[in-house]
Amino acid sequence: MGRPDVDFNGRVAQPSRPPMNNAISTPSLDPSTILEENSETISMDPKTMSAVRAGNVNYLRDNYRYVTLAPRLVTVHGNTMLHLAASSGHASLVRYLVNECPSLLMKSNLMDEVALHVAARTGHLDVMLNLVDFIKEISVNVAKKIYFAKNKNQDTALHVALKEKHMLVASCLVSAEKDLSFVANSDGFSPLYLALEAGQADLVTAMCHQSSDLRSKVGGRSIIHAALKAKRKDILTALLRKDASLIDLRDEGRTCLSFGASIGYYEGICYLLDKNLDMVYLSDDDGLFPIHMAAKYGHVKILEEILKRCPEALELLDKHGRNILHVAARNGKLEPIKFILKIYKDKNKKKLINEQDVDGNTPLHLATQNWHPKVVSMLTWDSRVDVKKTNNKGFTALDVVEVNIDSNFIFHQRVTLFALTNGRTPSSSIPTTENRRIFMKLADGERYKDQVNTLLLVATLVATMTFTAGFTLPGGYNGSAPNLGMSVLTKKTAFQVFLVCDTLAMYSSIIAIVALIWGQLRDISLIRKAFLIALPFLGLALTSMSIAFMAGTYAAVSHVPLLGCFVLGIGVIFLLVSLLLLVPYACSYGHNQLFLQYLFYYPLFLMILAAGDNSNNND
Repeated sequence: MGRPDVDFNGRVAQPSRPPMNNAISTPSLDPSTILEENSETISMDPKTMSAVRAGNVNYLRDNYRYVTLAPRLVTVHGNTMLHLAASSGHASLVRYLVNECPSLLMKSNLMDEVALHVAARTGHLDVMLNLVDFIKEISVNVAKKIYFAKNKNQDTALHVALKEKHMLVASCLVSAEKDLSFVANSDGFSPLYLALEAGQADLVTAMCHQSSDLRSKVGGRSIIHAALKAKRKDILTALLRKDASLIDLRDEGRTCLSFGASIGYYEGICYLLDKNLDMVYLSDDDGLFPIHMAAKYGHVKILEEILKRCPEALELLDKHGRNILHVAARNGKLEPIKFILKIYKDKNKKKLINEQDVDGNTPLHLATQNWHPKVVSMLTWDSRVDVKKTNNKGFTALDVVEVNIDSNFIFHQRVTLFALTNGRTPSSSIPTTENRRIFMKLADGERYKDQVNTLLLVATLVATMTFTAGFTLPGGYNGSAPNLGMSVLTKKTAFQVFLVCDTLAMYSSIIAIVALIWGQLRDISLIRKAFLIALPFLGLALTSMSIAFMAGTYAAVSHVPLLGCFVLGIGVIFLLVSLLLLVPYACSYGHNQLFLQYLFYYPLFLMILAAGDNSNNND
C-alpha cells in the first residue's frame, strides 16, 4: 500500500484546514473530481474507523487530513469512510463526506459495491435521500454511472434494496432514475421482476409508469412470469393492460401459460386463457404444451379447465410423441391419470390410454421405467390398458422391469414389479441374447453371491429352529400310561395349529435351501428358476414359523384367558406387519389366477402406501 507524506516525527503531515464554521461549502461538481482514480490505498486506522461508525463529524473536522485522504483510506474489506457512514445510517456524516470529497461516490469496495449499494442494503432511507439529492446536482452522464454501478453479482443498488425488502429505499431509487428498473443482473432478474415477484403492486406501478414501451425496456427474465409466480392477478392484469404483447414473452424457453400451469396458479391460467386461447397450442422450447405441464406437476384443476375450453388439446403430443397420460405416468402423478381414466370411459379413448411414443412406450411402460408403483397398479387394473403391448424393443412393461431392475432390488423397484405381476402383466418372447443379459444382471457377480448366501443363512436358521421346536413341544410330554411319551396338549386346537405350521415351516425352508444351492451353481438357466422357487417357499416358512410360535405360546398359557388373548393379539398384529413386508419380496413373480390377483391386491395396496411417491427427477 502507498503511504502519505510524514514529518520527521513519524506523524502524517497535515494539510491546511478549511475555515471552521457550521456551513457546508458547495461541493465541486467537476466530473473529473468525482471519477478520479487513485491506485494506492492506505489502511484506515481503528480510531478513525470507530469515529466514522459512530457518526462523529467533529472528529473528522478536527482531523481534516483524514478527509483529504478519504479516497485512499480503506478497511480490510475495501470500504471507504463513506461506505462505513452509509452502513451505519449517519446521514449528516454522509452529507459532510460527499460535500468534502465527491469522488467517494464512485469508490467501490472488494465486492465492487459503491456507497449507494451499502445504503440500499442497510435500508437507511435518510442516507439514500442525501446521496440521491447530491447525485441530482451532478451531470447526467456521471449520475448514470453511479446509479448503474454493479457489484460482483451484477446487482445495482435497486436490486440490492429489493432483495433486502427495503421498499421505501427502492421507491426512492426508482423516482431518481427511470431506467434503473429494467436492468438485468447476472441471473437475468431486473428490479421490475424482483418487485413483481415480491408482489409490490405500488412499486410495480411506479416502475411501469417510467416507460411507455415496456416490452422494449424489459431485459432478462419475463415480468409476466414473475407476476404469475407471485400469484398476483391484479399485477398481471395491470401489466397486460399497459402492454398486451407482454403475454408473448418466454422465460427460459417456457410460455407464460405453461409456467402458470406448472406452478398451479388457477386464477392466472383462467385469465390468460380469456386473453388468448390460442396459447394452449403453443409449445415450450422443450416441446411441452401447457396441458403437458399441468399433467407433469399434477394440477388437475388446470388440466380440467384447459380441456373444458379446448377438448382437442387432449391429443397434443410433445416432441417425444407423448400425450398427457405419458407425461403424468412418467412423473408419477396419480391424480391426472385418475381424472383422464374417469372422464374418458368410452372405448374410443382406448387409443389414448395405449398410445405409443416415438420409442414405442405406452404410459404403462413409462411409469414402470421410472418406478412409480401407484401409477402402475392403477393402469394394470384398468381393463382398457393393454398390458401385453410391446415397445420398439419388443418389451412389455414386465420386460422393462427385468431389464432395468437393480440386482439389489431396491424398494420402489420391488413394489413396482409386484404391481405388474399382480396385474397379470406378461413377459414377451425376448430373444435369447437379451434373455441372457437379463439373467446375467440378476447374477451380478459378488452382489448376487451375497444375496444367495443371505437367503441361505435365513432358510437354514428357520430349518434349525423349526426342527428344534418339533422335539421340544410346548406343554411337555406325559410321564405315565396309557399316553406315556405323548404330548400333553395333543387335543388342543392351538397345539395342532402349532404342529402343522412348524412342520410346514420346516419343509418349506428345506425346499428353499435346496433351490438356493442350485442357484450357487451359477448356471444362467437356473438362476431365475432358483429365485422363483426359493423366495415363495422362504416367505411361507417365515410366515408359518411366526404362526407356529403364536399358536404354541397360546396353547401353553390358554388356561389364563387374559394372557392368552394378549399373546394372540400381539401375534396377529406382528404377523400382519411381517406379511406386509414379506409378500412383495417373496411373491414378485406372476400368478395368472384371478383369485390370487385379488388376494394379493390388499398387501400390494398397503405396500404402495408405505412406498409413497418415488421422487426421481425426470426433467
